Amino acid sequence: MSSQSQRGRRVQAAKRTQSLRIFYWVIGAVVIMGAAFLITVAVSGGFNTPEVEQITVTPVNAPVGTTPEGFYYKGDPDAPVKVIDYSDFQCPACAAFSGTLGQDITRDYVETGKVQFIYHDLPLSQHINSVKASEASRCAGEQDSFWPMHDVLFARQTEWAALSSPVNQFTSYAAGIGLNRGEFESCLNSGKYTTQVAQAGQVAAQVGVSSTPSFIVNGSDPIDSTELVAAIEAALAAANE
Repeated sequence: MSSQSQRGRRVQAAKRTQSLRIFYWVIGAVVIMGAAFLITVAVSGGFNTPEVEQITVTPVNAPVGTTPEGFYYKGDPDAPVKVIDYSDFQCPACAAFSGTLGQDITRDYVETGKVQFIYHDLPLSQHINSVKASEASRCAGEQDSFWPMHDVLFARQTEWAALSSPVNQFTSYAAGIGLNRGEFESCLNSGKYTTQVAQAGQVAAQVGVSSTPSFIVNGSDPIDSTELVAAIEAALAAANE
């Protein structure tokens, strides 16, 4: 065998050895980088899983359900007084009512069996997210949580009112009050309640309600929140309660 052939083989062997070394160096670097990445993820709490803010809501100490027309209520269906609340989740005055007088009425009249309080959607055209908010409340209702979502939407109205799309915000609220996030999000994205919410607004217009919040007490003409307690008391007196 010639010395030239031997040198050629040695050169080829050296090249193979060098190639293997480079390969192992690359594999080693990838393993080290991967391990460092996993450690970083573990320390930071996982693969960017969004943290769910737990939201505390006050439960309603009264019967809840839906009317034959599909509107959510709280209070005894056999209560002597029925109050229909025509409301818009994006209406600031409605949010103020929900957080103040609305709570008093729930405590003093709904939870004592005197009033059945019925929420009737009336999304106003100037409020770009009110329809989707009503849909969110109804999607929460599928998981028996209409009133918790109702309260959260009003309490946090300033967080979502101006968003170009409030779906993610509503979904985070749903998770925060303990709902199945995937089921809620699927319901909200499907638009299954869009038509019902629009029809609710049309029904309100037919009975002469055009502003929110407005109330009808035992079939009365629409009144505003400043007249509500007196109207309830008058209805109770008429029913000898």
